[in-house]
Amino acid sequence: MKTLPLNGVGVFQRFMLLFMSILLIVGIMLLLEGCGGGKQTSSIVVVVPGNSDRIQEAIDALPASGGTIFLKAGTRLMNASIHIDRSNVTLIGETGAILALAPGINQPVIQVGSDAQTPINIISNIRIAHLEIDGRKADQTSETMTGKPWIRNNGIDVRMVENLTISDVRVHDTSSGGIVVSWDSWNIAIDTISSYRNKFDGIALYASSGIIVSSFRCWNNEAAGLSLDNAIRSVIFADGVIDNSGDVGIFARQATEITFTSLVISNSQSHGCFLSHNTDISNSGVRRLFFESCSFLDNNGNGIWLASTAGLSPNNAVSTCFFAGNTMEAIRDDSGVLDQQGNTFQ
Repeated sequence: MKTLPLNGVGVFQRFMLLFMSILLIVGIMLLLEGCGGGKQTSSIVVVVPGNSDRIQEAIDALPASGGTIFLKAGTRLMNASIHIDRSNVTLIGETGAILALAPGINQPVIQVGSDAQTPINIISNIRIAHLEIDGRKADQTSETMTGKPWIRNNGIDVRMVENLTISDVRVHDTSSGGIVVSWDSWNIAIDTISSYRNKFDGIALYASSGIIVSSFRCWNNEAAGLSLDNAIRSVIFADGVIDNSGDVGIFARQATEITFTSLVISNSQSHGCFLSHNTDISNSGVRRLFFESCSFLDNNGNGIWLASTAGLSPNNAVSTCFFAGNTMEAIRDDSGVLDQQGNTFQ
Protein backbone atom coordinates (compact mmCIF):
# COMPACT_ATOMS: atom_id res chain seq x y z
CA MET A 1 0.00 0.00 0.00
CA LYS A 2 1.34 3.41 -0.99
CA THR A 3 0.91 6.61 0.98
CA LEU A 4 1.15 10.30 0.22
CA PRO A 5 2.70 12.43 3.00
CA LEU A 6 1.09 15.73 3.87
CA ASN A 7 3.89 17.40 5.79
CA GLY A 8 7.11 16.64 3.94
CA VAL A 9 9.42 13.64 3.73
CA GLY A 10 11.10 14.23 7.06
CA VAL A 11 7.88 14.25 9.03
CA PHE A 12 6.66 11.20 7.21
CA GLN A 13 9.80 9.24 7.96
CA ARG A 14 9.67 10.12 11.65
CA PHE A 15 6.10 8.88 11.90
CA MET A 16 6.33 6.02 9.41
CA LEU A 17 5.58 3.26 11.88
CA LEU A 18 2.58 5.09 13.34
CA PHE A 19 1.16 5.92 9.93
CA MET A 20 1.67 2.40 8.59
CA SER A 21 -0.24 0.93 11.51
CA ILE A 22 -3.08 3.39 10.95
CA LEU A 23 -3.13 2.72 7.22
CA LEU A 24 -3.25 -1.03 7.81
CA ILE A 25 -6.38 -0.57 9.94
CA VAL A 26 -7.91 1.75 7.34
CA GLY A 27 -7.07 -0.64 4.53
CA ILE A 28 -8.80 -3.51 6.30
CA MET A 29 -11.82 -1.32 7.05
CA LEU A 30 -12.15 -0.20 3.43
CA LEU A 31 -11.74 -3.76 2.20
CA LEU A 32 -14.59 -4.89 4.46
CA GLU A 33 -16.90 -1.96 3.72
CA GLY A 34 -16.24 -1.56 0.00
CA CYS A 35 -16.86 1.64 -1.90
CA GLY A 36 -20.59 1.48 -2.43
CA GLY A 37 -22.07 2.50 -5.76
CA GLY A 38 -18.97 2.40 -7.98
CA LYS A 39 -15.73 0.65 -8.64
CA GLN A 40 -12.95 0.47 -6.08
CA THR A 41 -10.66 3.47 -5.79
CA SER A 42 -6.88 3.31 -5.85
CA SER A 43 -5.02 1.68 -2.95
CA ILE A 44 -3.60 5.09 -2.01
CA VAL A 45 -4.76 6.23 1.44
CA VAL A 46 -3.95 9.64 2.88
CA VAL A 47 -4.44 10.07 6.63
CA VAL A 48 -5.21 13.63 7.69
CA PRO A 49 -4.47 14.20 11.42
CA GLY A 50 -7.20 15.54 13.67
CA ASN A 51 -5.49 18.90 14.07
CA SER A 52 -5.09 19.47 10.32
CA ASP A 53 -7.53 21.03 7.84
CA ARG A 54 -5.38 20.20 4.79
CA ILE A 55 -8.10 18.03 3.27
CA GLN A 56 -8.31 19.85 -0.05
CA GLU A 57 -4.56 19.59 -0.45
CA ALA A 58 -4.78 15.85 0.14
CA ILE A 59 -7.57 15.44 -2.46
CA ASP A 60 -5.70 17.51 -5.03
CA ALA A 61 -2.52 15.45 -4.49
CA LEU A 62 -4.17 12.12 -5.31
CA PRO A 63 -3.05 10.44 -8.53
CA ALA A 64 -5.34 10.18 -11.55
CA SER A 65 -6.52 6.77 -10.32
CA GLY A 66 -7.89 8.41 -7.16
CA GLY A 67 -7.69 7.22 -3.57
CA THR A 68 -9.01 7.55 -0.04
CA ILE A 69 -8.77 10.49 2.35
CA PHE A 70 -9.12 9.30 5.95
CA LEU A 71 -9.87 11.99 8.53
CA LYS A 72 -8.79 11.37 12.08
CA ALA A 73 -11.16 12.43 14.87
CA GLY A 74 -11.34 16.14 15.65
CA THR A 75 -13.29 19.28 14.80
CA ARG A 76 -11.89 21.09 11.80
CA LEU A 77 -12.92 24.72 11.35
CA MET A 78 -13.01 25.09 7.57
CA ASN A 79 -12.09 28.34 5.82
CA ALA A 80 -13.30 27.02 2.45
CA SER A 81 -15.40 24.21 1.01
CA ILE A 82 -13.98 20.77 0.50
CA HIS A 83 -14.36 20.35 -3.26
CA ILE A 84 -14.30 16.88 -4.78
CA ASP A 85 -14.20 17.64 -8.51
CA ARG A 86 -12.47 14.47 -9.70
CA SER A 87 -13.48 10.81 -9.95
CA ASN A 88 -12.59 7.83 -7.72
CA VAL A 89 -12.35 9.62 -4.38
CA THR A 90 -13.41 8.34 -0.97
CA LEU A 91 -13.68 10.78 1.96
CA ILE A 92 -14.12 8.88 5.19
CA GLY A 93 -13.89 9.89 8.83
CA GLU A 94 -12.96 8.26 12.07
CA THR A 95 -15.62 8.47 14.79
CA GLY A 96 -15.55 12.06 16.02
CA ALA A 97 -14.45 13.63 12.71
CA ILE A 98 -16.36 16.92 12.37
CA LEU A 99 -16.24 19.44 9.52
CA ALA A 100 -17.51 22.90 10.54
CA LEU A 101 -17.55 26.21 8.65
CA ALA A 102 -15.65 29.12 10.13
CA PRO A 103 -17.65 32.38 10.54
CA GLY A 104 -18.58 34.25 7.37
CA ILE A 105 -17.32 31.63 4.90
CA ASN A 106 -20.66 31.40 3.05
CA GLN A 107 -19.86 28.21 1.11
CA PRO A 108 -21.12 24.63 1.10
CA VAL A 109 -19.24 22.42 3.52
CA ILE A 110 -18.62 19.75 0.86
CA GLN A 111 -19.04 20.23 -2.89
CA VAL A 112 -19.10 17.17 -5.14
CA GLY A 113 -18.89 17.77 -8.89
CA SER A 114 -18.57 20.91 -10.97
CA ASP A 115 -19.22 24.32 -9.45
CA ALA A 116 -19.65 25.92 -12.89
CA GLN A 117 -22.91 27.76 -13.43
CA THR A 118 -23.77 25.17 -16.10
CA PRO A 119 -21.87 21.93 -15.43
CA ILE A 120 -20.74 19.95 -18.47
CA ASN A 121 -18.32 17.39 -17.00
CA ILE A 122 -19.45 14.43 -14.95
CA ILE A 123 -17.40 12.78 -12.21
CA SER A 124 -17.96 9.28 -10.86
CA ASN A 125 -17.21 6.78 -8.09
CA ILE A 126 -17.34 9.00 -5.01
CA ARG A 127 -17.91 7.90 -1.42
CA ILE A 128 -18.48 10.08 1.67
CA ALA A 129 -18.89 8.29 5.00
CA HIS A 130 -18.67 8.52 8.80
CA LEU A 131 -18.67 12.32 9.16
CA GLU A 132 -20.47 15.09 11.01
CA ILE A 133 -21.02 18.23 8.94
CA ASP A 134 -21.84 21.49 10.73
CA GLY A 135 -22.74 24.48 8.53
CA ARG A 136 -22.89 26.84 11.54
CA LYS A 137 -25.64 28.90 9.95
CA ALA A 138 -25.69 31.35 12.85
CA ASP A 139 -22.16 32.43 11.87
CA GLN A 140 -22.89 32.79 8.13
CA THR A 141 -24.44 35.73 6.29
CA SER A 142 -25.74 34.29 3.01
CA GLU A 143 -27.58 31.27 1.62
CA THR A 144 -25.53 31.44 -1.59
CA MET A 145 -21.81 31.11 -2.18
CA THR A 146 -19.70 34.25 -2.29
CA GLY A 147 -18.73 34.90 -5.93
CA LYS A 148 -20.89 32.03 -7.23
CA PRO A 149 -24.48 32.86 -6.35
CA TRP A 150 -25.80 29.83 -8.29
CA ILE A 151 -24.30 27.60 -5.59
CA ARG A 152 -26.38 27.14 -2.43
CA ASN A 153 -24.53 26.69 0.84
CA ASN A 154 -25.65 23.14 1.50
CA GLY A 155 -24.01 20.62 3.78
CA ILE A 156 -23.24 18.32 0.84
CA ASP A 157 -23.90 19.82 -2.58
CA VAL A 158 -23.87 17.30 -5.47
CA ARG A 159 -23.87 18.39 -9.12
CA MET A 160 -23.51 16.08 -12.15
CA VAL A 161 -22.14 13.04 -10.32
CA GLU A 162 -22.67 9.32 -11.00
CA ASN A 163 -22.01 6.37 -8.69
CA LEU A 164 -22.06 8.23 -5.39
CA THR A 165 -22.49 6.79 -1.91
CA ILE A 166 -23.16 8.91 1.19
CA SER A 167 -23.44 6.89 4.39
CA ASP A 168 -23.37 7.39 8.15
CA VAL A 169 -23.35 11.18 7.92
CA ARG A 170 -24.90 13.79 10.20
CA VAL A 171 -25.43 17.17 8.54
CA HIS A 172 -26.95 20.13 10.37
CA ASP A 173 -27.21 23.89 10.79
CA THR A 174 -26.49 24.78 7.18
CA SER A 175 -27.44 28.06 5.53
CA SER A 176 -29.42 26.19 2.88
CA GLY A 177 -30.14 22.44 2.57
CA GLY A 178 -28.62 19.42 4.25
CA ILE A 179 -27.91 17.06 1.33
CA VAL A 180 -28.82 18.35 -2.15
CA VAL A 181 -28.41 16.35 -5.39
CA SER A 182 -28.96 17.99 -8.79
CA TRP A 183 -27.81 18.42 -12.40
CA ASP A 184 -28.38 14.96 -13.90
CA SER A 185 -26.73 13.01 -11.14
CA TRP A 186 -27.57 9.30 -11.10
CA ASN A 187 -26.91 6.01 -9.35
CA ILE A 188 -26.86 7.52 -5.87
CA ALA A 189 -27.10 5.64 -2.56
CA ILE A 190 -27.76 7.65 0.62
CA ASP A 191 -28.14 5.70 3.84
CA THR A 192 -27.97 6.11 7.61
CA ILE A 193 -28.32 9.88 7.40
CA SER A 194 -29.42 12.51 9.92
CA SER A 195 -30.20 15.95 8.52
CA TYR A 196 -31.50 18.57 10.94
CA ARG A 197 -31.82 22.25 11.81
CA ASN A 198 -30.99 23.32 8.27
CA LYS A 199 -32.24 26.64 6.92
CA PHE A 200 -34.22 24.95 4.15
CA ASP A 201 -34.70 21.24 3.33
CA GLY A 202 -33.23 18.19 5.00
CA ILE A 203 -32.73 16.27 1.72
CA ALA A 204 -33.47 17.80 -1.71
CA LEU A 205 -33.29 15.97 -5.04
CA TYR A 206 -33.57 17.77 -8.38
CA ALA A 207 -33.19 16.77 -12.05
CA SER A 208 -31.56 13.43 -11.23
CA SER A 209 -32.47 9.73 -11.26
CA GLY A 210 -31.65 6.31 -9.88
CA ILE A 211 -31.47 7.27 -6.20
CA ILE A 212 -32.07 5.21 -3.05
CA VAL A 213 -32.40 6.96 0.33
CA SER A 214 -32.70 4.58 3.28
CA SER A 215 -32.50 4.58 7.07
CA PHE A 216 -32.68 8.35 7.32
CA ARG A 217 -34.00 10.97 9.73
CA CYS A 218 -34.81 14.59 8.88
CA TRP A 219 -36.06 16.80 11.69
CA ASN A 220 -36.36 20.44 12.69
CA ASN A 221 -35.53 21.68 9.19
CA GLU A 222 -36.99 25.11 8.54
CA ALA A 223 -38.59 24.22 5.16
CA ALA A 224 -39.35 20.62 4.05
CA GLY A 225 -37.94 17.37 5.30
CA LEU A 226 -37.76 16.08 1.71
CA SER A 227 -38.01 18.23 -1.44
CA LEU A 228 -38.34 16.71 -4.95
CA ASP A 229 -38.58 18.80 -8.11
CA ASN A 230 -37.28 19.63 -11.60
CA ALA A 231 -37.82 16.31 -13.41
CA ILE A 232 -36.64 14.04 -10.61
CA ARG A 233 -37.34 10.38 -11.34
CA SER A 234 -36.73 6.80 -10.17
CA VAL A 235 -36.19 7.35 -6.45
CA ILE A 236 -36.86 5.10 -3.46
CA PHE A 237 -37.21 6.39 0.10
CA ALA A 238 -37.30 3.64 2.73
CA ASP A 239 -37.26 3.45 6.53
CA GLY A 240 -37.19 7.12 7.42
CA VAL A 241 -38.49 9.64 9.94
CA ILE A 242 -39.46 13.20 8.98
CA ASP A 243 -40.38 15.24 12.03
CA ASN A 244 -41.20 18.85 12.90
CA SER A 245 -40.57 20.37 9.48
CA GLY A 246 -41.06 24.13 9.39
CA ASP A 247 -43.24 23.79 6.29
CA VAL A 248 -44.35 20.46 4.77
CA GLY A 249 -42.84 17.10 5.57
CA ILE A 250 -42.54 16.10 1.89
CA PHE A 251 -42.79 18.41 -1.14
CA ALA A 252 -42.95 16.90 -4.64
CA ARG A 253 -43.52 18.46 -8.06
CA GLN A 254 -42.41 17.40 -11.54
CA ALA A 255 -41.55 13.99 -10.08
CA THR A 256 -41.95 10.54 -11.63
CA GLU A 257 -41.61 6.99 -10.29
CA ILE A 258 -41.00 7.80 -6.63
CA THR A 259 -41.62 5.19 -3.93
CA PHE A 260 -42.05 6.03 -0.25
CA THR A 261 -42.12 3.01 2.03
CA SER A 262 -42.10 2.67 5.82
CA LEU A 263 -41.80 6.39 6.58
CA VAL A 264 -43.14 8.34 9.56
CA ILE A 265 -44.07 11.94 8.71
CA SER A 266 -45.09 13.84 11.84
CA ASN A 267 -45.56 17.28 13.38
CA SER A 268 -45.05 19.25 10.16
CA GLN A 269 -46.03 22.89 10.57
CA SER A 270 -48.00 22.52 7.34
CA HIS A 271 -49.11 19.38 5.46
CA GLY A 272 -47.47 16.02 5.94
CA CYS A 273 -47.03 15.69 2.17
CA PHE A 274 -47.84 18.27 -0.55
CA LEU A 275 -47.89 17.10 -4.19
CA SER A 276 -48.37 19.63 -6.95
CA HIS A 277 -47.33 20.84 -10.43
CA ASN A 278 -45.72 23.87 -12.02
CA THR A 279 -48.32 25.85 -13.93
CA ASP A 280 -45.62 27.24 -16.27
CA ILE A 281 -44.25 23.84 -17.38
CA SER A 282 -46.08 21.07 -19.24
CA ASN A 283 -45.98 17.55 -17.77
CA SER A 284 -44.81 19.02 -14.47
CA GLY A 285 -47.08 17.11 -12.13
CA VAL A 286 -46.40 13.96 -10.13
CA ARG A 287 -46.74 10.57 -11.81
CA ARG A 288 -46.34 7.06 -10.44
CA LEU A 289 -45.77 8.14 -6.86
CA PHE A 290 -46.46 5.28 -4.48
CA PHE A 291 -46.83 5.53 -0.69
CA GLU A 292 -46.80 2.22 1.16
CA SER A 293 -46.86 1.50 4.91
CA CYS A 294 -46.23 5.15 5.85
CA SER A 295 -47.62 6.98 8.89
CA PHE A 296 -48.84 10.60 8.78
CA LEU A 297 -49.19 11.84 12.33
CA ASP A 298 -50.15 15.17 13.92
CA ASN A 299 -49.35 17.35 10.92
CA ASN A 300 -50.77 20.87 10.92
CA GLY A 301 -52.76 20.39 7.72
CA ASN A 302 -53.63 17.46 5.48
CA GLY A 303 -51.81 14.18 5.87
CA ILE A 304 -51.39 14.02 2.06
CA TRP A 305 -52.61 16.70 -0.34
CA LEU A 306 -52.51 15.93 -4.06
CA ALA A 307 -53.05 19.50 -5.27
CA SER A 308 -53.02 18.75 -8.97
CA THR A 309 -55.29 17.57 -11.80
CA ALA A 310 -55.88 14.12 -13.22
CA GLY A 311 -54.29 15.16 -16.52
CA LEU A 312 -51.11 16.44 -14.91
CA SER A 313 -50.78 13.96 -12.05
CA PRO A 314 -52.16 10.49 -12.90
CA ASN A 315 -51.24 7.00 -11.68
CA ASN A 316 -50.45 7.75 -8.04
CA ALA A 317 -51.33 5.49 -5.11
CA VAL A 318 -51.53 5.43 -1.32
CA SER A 319 -51.65 1.94 0.17
CA THR A 320 -51.71 0.53 3.73
CA CYS A 321 -50.81 3.90 5.29
CA PHE A 322 -51.88 5.14 8.72
CA PHE A 323 -53.32 8.62 9.39
CA ALA A 324 -53.95 10.11 12.83
CA GLY A 325 -54.04 13.54 14.43
CA ASN A 326 -53.70 15.65 11.28
CA THR A 327 -55.61 18.91 11.65
CA MET A 328 -57.26 18.76 8.19
CA GLU A 329 -58.09 15.82 5.94
CA ALA A 330 -56.11 12.61 6.07
CA ILE A 331 -55.98 12.53 2.25
CA ARG A 332 -57.10 15.42 0.06
CA ASP A 333 -57.21 14.45 -3.61
CA ASP A 334 -57.84 17.31 -6.03
CA SER A 335 -57.07 15.03 -9.00
CA GLY A 336 -59.91 12.62 -8.25
CA VAL A 337 -57.84 9.68 -9.51
CA LEU A 338 -55.57 8.91 -6.57
CA ASP A 339 -55.67 5.15 -5.93
CA GLN A 340 -56.30 4.49 -2.24
CA GLN A 341 -56.26 0.98 -0.79
CA GLY A 342 -56.10 -0.49 2.68
CA ASN A 343 -55.41 2.75 4.58
CA THR A 344 -56.28 3.29 8.25
CA PHE A 345 -57.79 6.56 9.53
CA GLN A 346 -58.07 7.60 13.18
